[in-house]
Amino acid sequence: MAERRFSTRKRRRYLIEWQSDDSLCTGFTHDISPTGVFIRSTYIAKIGAILTMQLLIPGGGKLRLRGIVVRSQRVPQNLRGVVPSGFGVRLNEAPEEYFQLLANLFGLRFAS
Repeated sequence: MAERRFSTRKRRRYLIEWQSDDSLCTGFTHDISPTGVFIRSTYIAKIGAILTMQLLIPGGGKLRLRGIVVRSQRVPQNLRGVVPSGFGVRLNEAPEEYFQLLANLFGLRFAS
């Protein structure tokens, strides 16, 4: 099945946290876009799960993101250096600061 991408992605590694049951889970972004993130983690969230996440950005800030898990990929340990193991989240909520972060990553400038 062909993968459908709705927007351009940028490979960036940011720490990300979310709550699952009674545990705080962590992972790293593999890539980010205006519509979603792919998270590399040993904990793979279930497809259809709605997650509220905290994206830790350079400088110590945290951005609250909310979205639905739309795909997952568990890869054998010996291939994880080549193929990411984790899950994709389609974002439903993100603050303006998230889009400013993306604008900086993509080199976009806004007229004042």
